[in-house]
Amino acid sequence: MISVAAEYFCYTESVNKEEKTRWSNIGEGLRIIWRRHLRLFRRELAILSVLGFFSAVANGIVPYVTGKFFDALVAVSLNGASVTSSGLPIWVPLLTLWALVQLVANNVDWVSDRMRRSVDTSLHFKIQANGLLHLIRLPLAYHKNAHINGAIQSISQVGWRITAVLRTAIVIAPQLLSLLIGIILAASINMTLAWVLLVGVVLYGLLLVKILRPAAELDKEAHKAWSDAWDNAGQAVHQVESVKHATAEEHESNQIRVDFFEHASTLWNGVERIWSNVSFFQRTIVFFTQLTVFIFSANFVANGIITVGELIALNGYALMFFGPLVSLGHSWQNVQNGITAAVHAEEIFREPEEVYMPNNAIVLPKSPQTIEFNNVLFRYEKDQQFVLNGVSFSIAPGEVVALVGESGVGKSTTVGLLSGYYFPTEGVVTIGGIETRKLDLISLRRQIAVVPQEIALFNDTIRTNITYGSFDASDDAITRVAKEAHIAEFIATLPKGYDTLVGERGIKLSVGQKQRVGIARAILRDPTILILDEPTSALDAQTEKIVTGALERLMKGRTTFIIAHRLSTVRKADRILVFEKGKIVESGTHAELLKKKNGVYRKLHEYQVGLY
Repeated sequence: MISVAAEYFCYTESVNKEEKTRWSNIGEGLRIIWRRHLRLFRRELAILSVLGFFSAVANGIVPYVTGKFFDALVAVSLNGASVTSSGLPIWVPLLTLWALVQLVANNVDWVSDRMRRSVDTSLHFKIQANGLLHLIRLPLAYHKNAHINGAIQSISQVGWRITAVLRTAIVIAPQLLSLLIGIILAASINMTLAWVLLVGVVLYGLLLVKILRPAAELDKEAHKAWSDAWDNAGQAVHQVESVKHATAEEHESNQIRVDFFEHASTLWNGVERIWSNVSFFQRTIVFFTQLTVFIFSANFVANGIITVGELIALNGYALMFFGPLVSLGHSWQNVQNGITAAVHAEEIFREPEEVYMPNNAIVLPKSPQTIEFNNVLFRYEKDQQFVLNGVSFSIAPGEVVALVGESGVGKSTTVGLLSGYYFPTEGVVTIGGIETRKLDLISLRRQIAVVPQEIALFNDTIRTNITYGSFDASDDAITRVAKEAHIAEFIATLPKGYDTLVGERGIKLSVGQKQRVGIARAILRDPTILILDEPTSALDAQTEKIVTGALERLMKGRTTFIIAHRLSTVRKADRILVFEKGKIVESGTHAELLKKKNGVYRKLHEYQVGLY
C-alpha cells in the first residue's frame, strides 16, 4: 500500500513538474514575443485595444436590443402599437438603436481589421528582415557550427507564426469582453438561464483545456518532425551536384518520402484528429446547452417569466458565449506554434552579433603594415584543445609567406585571426603595431582580399560577382581586372557578356573560370593583404598555369599569405612557415628547408615527389 502511494505521489509530482514547465514555456514564449517583436508596435496595439473595447460593448448589446425589438413587435401584434412620449411606435427607437449599434460595431471592426492587417504585414516583414540581418552580422564561428538552413527556416516560420498569434489575440480579445458583457445582460434577463449558459461555457472550457494539453505536446513533436524533414530535403537540393554524382536520387527520394509521409505526416494527422475531436465535442456541448435553454424557456415563456424577445436575446448570447471559445480552440494550434517558434528563434536572436567597432576603435591606414603574432594561443571553445599553441612570427610589408602542414594544424585558423574573425585566447595579433581587438574591423577587412580554393559565386551576373565588395566600380575598371585575371576573353564569347548569369554557386562556370572571376574580384578590391587558400589545387595543369600567372601579378607589392598542401605552389614564397600540432616548427625559404635533414617540410616534399 505504501509502495502504491509512493508511486502515485511520484507520478503526481512528475505531472505537476511537467505542467509547471509547460506553463513556464508558454509564459517565456509570450514574453519573448512581446519584448523581441511586438514592443515596437505599442502605439498601434493601444489603438487596437481601444477599438476592441468599443467593438466588444457594441456587439455585447446587440442581442439585448434585438430581444427588446421583437418584444415590441409581439406587443404590436397582440395589443396594437405602444408609443413613446413623442408619439412614435416603441419599436422605431429600438430599431434605430439596433441599427446604430450595428453600424458602430461594423465600422469599428472594419477600422480595427485594416489596422490589424497593416500591423500583421509590418510585423511579419520586420521579423524576417531583422532575423536575416542578424544572421549576416553573426560571427563566422556561428556560421561554421550552426545548421544555417535550419536557422533560416526557423526565422521564416517565426514571422508568420507570431503574426498568427497577434491576429488571434486581436480578434478573440474583444469577443471575450463581449462574453462578459453578455453574461451580465443575460443574468439581468433570467438568472436560471444565464447559469445554464455559464455552465455550458465552463464545461466547454474545461474540455478544451483537457484536449489541448496532449495536442500541444504532439504539435511540438510534429512541428520538429516537419522542420527536420524540410532541413534534410533542403540540404539534398542545395547539394544536388553531389547527389547526382553519387547517383543518390533514389536514396534521397526515399528519405524524403519517409521523413514527410511516414513520420511528419503521421504526427500531423494525429494533431488533426485531436482538433476534429475538439470540433465534435464543441458542437455537442453547444447543442445540449441550447436544448436545455429551450426546454426551460418553453416553460418560462408559458408562465410569463420571460418574453419571446428575451428568449431570442438569450439564444443570441448562447451563440456569443461559445463563439470566442470555439475560435480560441481552433486558433490554439496557431498560438502554440507561434510560442514554440518564438522560443526556437530566440536562440538565434540571442546569439551575440559581431562587434565591428570596439570602443575607441582604430581605423587601419590604407598602406602595407607589419603583421606580428606574439605567442598566440587559440581554441574555439573553452572545453576544446588549443588549435594554436604559442605561435609567433613577424611579416614585413609586401612579404610573401606560405603556411604549410597537414590538415588541422592551424593554418586556416591563423589567417582567420589575421582577419579578425577570431581573437587570440592568449597572446596578441598586431597589424602596424595595433592589436586586432582594437581595430575597426570594417577598415581591416576592406584591406584584405581572399581567393579561396572554391569560389562561391552568387546566382547573378558575372559583372555583379566581379564587383561584389567593390560595388561602385566603373565598367572600365571591371574590364581591366577581367583582362588581368585572364577571364575577359571567355566573357567576350558569351552572348550577354558581363551580364551573363552564372547560376547557383556559379554552377554554369568551370572551376578555373570561377577562380578567375574570384581573382578579378580580388584585383578590383586593391587589397594591401592577400590571402590565397589553395587557389590552384583543383585546376588542371594548363588552367593552373594561367591562374598562377594572374595570381603572381596580383601578389606584387602586397603582403601575401599562401595556404598550401601542394608544395609546388609555395616555392617562390619569401618565407615558408611549417605548422605541426598548432605550432610553427620550421621557418625558411624552400631551398633552406629542403636542406634540413629529417625536417618536417623536407619529409612533406619527399612524400609529394614520390621519394617515400
